[in-house]
Amino acid sequence: MTKELDDIIIEHQFFSSDEAERNKEGRLLVADRLFQNMLEGVFITDTKGIIRFINPAFSMITGFGEEVIGKTPGIFQSGKHDEAFYRKMWESIEQNGKWMGEIWNKKEDGELFLQQTTITKINDDHGQPLYYAAVITDITARKKAEQRLKDDLLLAKEVQKSALSHPIQNDSFHIEGIYLPSDILGGDTYAWYQIDSHRYGVIMLDVMGHGVASALVCMSVRSLLRGIVNKCVEPEIVLKELNKHVYTLFQDKESLQMKNYYLTCVYAMIDTNTHTIQFASAGHPPALLLCANGSIRELADGTVPLGMLAEIEVETGFYTYENEQTWMVFYTDGLIESEENQIRKNIDKLKGNLLKHRTNDLSKMLSLVIEQQCKDLNTPSFYDDVTMLIAKL
Repeated sequence: MTKELDDIIIEHQFFSSDEAERNKEGRLLVADRLFQNMLEGVFITDTKGIIRFINPAFSMITGFGEEVIGKTPGIFQSGKHDEAFYRKMWESIEQNGKWMGEIWNKKEDGELFLQQTTITKINDDHGQPLYYAAVITDITARKKAEQRLKDDLLLAKEVQKSALSHPIQNDSFHIEGIYLPSDILGGDTYAWYQIDSHRYGVIMLDVMGHGVASALVCMSVRSLLRGIVNKCVEPEIVLKELNKHVYTLFQDKESLQMKNYYLTCVYAMIDTNTHTIQFASAGHPPALLLCANGSIRELADGTVPLGMLAEIEVETGFYTYENEQTWMVFYTDGLIESEENQIRKNIDKLKGNLLKHRTNDLSKMLSLVIEQQCKDLNTPSFYDDVTMLIAKL
């Protein structure tokens, strides 16, 4: 330990005077070991900004040694911060006694690095400043890793978004969807496939939870959909085949968390020649069928969420629609969840919003319904991923 730090500890009584007198050498030894073995860099200045003390970690981080004693921290400045930055920093120190933040500084070899910094004002018994102690950590590598992760997540977001089906519009069938993850990535997805000249398979999935883990599970299952829908077609067979894949995907894993993953699903096979809908749901919120006369039918036939049981029984609904405007609506539970958790009332609100905006084109109808639903739930944003699709038949 340098003599300067000894003087600081003794002169300004970092410990009580009685204790210092009884065990001054022992306490100086503790202080010495503390500063010498800290992983964080430390430097201390007097009230004029002159550096009085540095520890070994400071030299390891910055490359500067004892030559900085007697100089000011200006020798570290990178030039990346303006006067306003330092003015606000010192205002915080004087007003609050401390400042915490990130600063770009310069190492001895000229390399710039980002340091996490805490500057503390040390006062005497009368509240007058004696010294300023700065504790620094080099976080450059961590920040670069965080930026790489952020870039990877943004790329994954675009990949997930690009996997969503594109709108289809013809004389007998028009479908569009909207997907709003609550985080960068989400666990919802939808897809539709033209099976032949007059049949369409429409499906929506909602993986338990949200974020990266749910998104990975979602995309894993999403990759199977086209093959399953085109091969199986019928709702009962489609859901049973999906359940087999999801159950197998997780049940052989040792992790209890992985075994607890499941997903809800809703699927319809629409025949525009016969004006029929074959439908089944797996633990999903009820689909809605809006008729031109303003009536709304809930479609809730189906089974339990996928992935919970090795074998499932699926109840399939069979519906017809008139040869006039009819809308089929799928949505995930993020659209009907609220702080009060009044799911039934929130579904009724959704019905009202769909009826109110059904005269708009599908793209506008989707955005208006979701915007109004958020207002009606009295929340600044939804709690979970929100996904909705509307097919105009």
